Amino acid sequence: MGGRAAIYARFSSHNQRGESIEIQVEKSRAYCAENDLRVVATYCDFAQTGTNTDRAEFQRMMADAKRGLFDFVVIYKVTRIMRNRDEMAMARIMLRRCRVEILYAGEDISDGSAGVLQLGMLEVLAEYESALDGERIRDGIQKNAERCMANGCVRYGWDIVDGRYVVNEEEAAAIRLGVRMVLSGKSVADVVRAWEPYRTKRGGKWRFQTVRRILMRRENGGEYRYAGVVVPGGMPAIVPMDDEERVIRMLEDSHRPRAKTEAWDFPLTGKLYDGRDGGLMTGTSGTGKSGRPYHYYRCRSCGRTVRRDVVEKRVADAVREALGSADSRERIARMLADAEEERADEKPLSETIKGELAKIETAFSNIWAAIESGIAPPGGKERIGALKQRQALLKDELRTAEALEAARLDYDRALFWLEGMAAAEVDDAQLLRTFVARVVLGGPDDDDGLRVAFTFDDSAGLGDNPSLPGAIGPGGEVFDRMNASSTISNRQVEKCLYLPFYF
Repeated sequence: MGGRAAIYARFSSHNQRGESIEIQVEKSRAYCAENDLRVVATYCDFAQTGTNTDRAEFQRMMADAKRGLFDFVVIYKVTRIMRNRDEMAMARIMLRRCRVEILYAGEDISDGSAGVLQLGMLEVLAEYESALDGERIRDGIQKNAERCMANGCVRYGWDIVDGRYVVNEEEAAAIRLGVRMVLSGKSVADVVRAWEPYRTKRGGKWRFQTVRRILMRRENGGEYRYAGVVVPGGMPAIVPMDDEERVIRMLEDSHRPRAKTEAWDFPLTGKLYDGRDGGLMTGTSGTGKSGRPYHYYRCRSCGRTVRRDVVEKRVADAVREALGSADSRERIARMLADAEEERADEKPLSETIKGELAKIETAFSNIWAAIESGIAPPGGKERIGALKQRQALLKDELRTAEALEAARLDYDRALFWLEGMAAAEVDDAQLLRTFVARVVLGGPDDDDGLRVAFTFDDSAGLGDNPSLPGAIGPGGEVFDRMNASSTISNRQVEKCLYLPFYF
């Protein structure tokens, strides 16, 4: 036969491996040797579908055919070049216009009219098999989705273990941080800046839209969603679902007030709630007829307003009363020390950071080994630069984490810090930011009561002892539990301090 030949090989991702390419090329080269064809080019498409021509190497082969670089294209079997009859016909016509014929190394195609019929049947069979494979894949994906399997869908915050999602604690910590920031009134841009030490699954930097999309995923609350299948609780939750739903509502509201950093700051934004309907009350401002500015908190759901200076002063006074009592400071110090003891069994952050540093060292070793073997990894230089930058950030985080872990908070340290806060002249805004976790104004049976949950304890706060200054309800009782159906609580906040409050 003689002439110049190009070899084309392809394998699809769902049911073949990379070795398939090597086998195809080997068989095609043997065919060329048997028929006295000189191989001038080889084109290989890895993990590409055969149902269309949107393949880089296929397009390069067609362009080289137009340039007259070869006389024949050698393919192992019909299914390797195309699984769509219409596209196959167009490719054959275009190649023939370039005076290039297609030869099949693994098919025994007859000459003449019998060969035309045989080739047509093989192309029909190839398209049929492709459609059948597609149906099987879709059925398999649907069944896996109903079983809450990962289906190879990588999500930030989870790893895939044995086909199922398992929480990645380091990535989950970033998501929890972002959720807390949004709930406290921060913007997505603030979260993006806070996530600078973290990297995406691919090691890249965070973009605004990516962070916003991650924060608004219902999957964060444990709701599995894939291929139209929705299963509440179908995957491990990173944050409570009620928190995630509040974040989604807040980010969908383009007009929501955010925590401000200018002169007129509202330290209770993201912390103050209307107890009657659970609506979030956020800081806002207005101007009277005289031009005098007024600052107040408004409930976005019912429109209720309360003067900023009045509510902030009452809450700040409650904090000062608590800190002003030696007995209260001792109880708070004990709570802080107990909470520190409870966290003693948790895996230290420094250990997690060391694990990430070890992974980076392994990545470096793999890159150097590939280079020594004569293989230049694509994007190797950029990858090394990103790894070095990430390594430097992690080393800084490790020093900070080890310093914090070395200075463990015990009773004496906590008491010393509280005494310093009690003696210092601290402004109201700083007190509210430091000590107040949640404030609920009124309730179903009481329009004017004020419930304050302090930051001393994630689940309780300061209100577990009614003898604290000001911790006396109308009947001397302690408020035990918020309404479980309310959207007020970030988590079930128990035993919140009840303070009488009237306008």
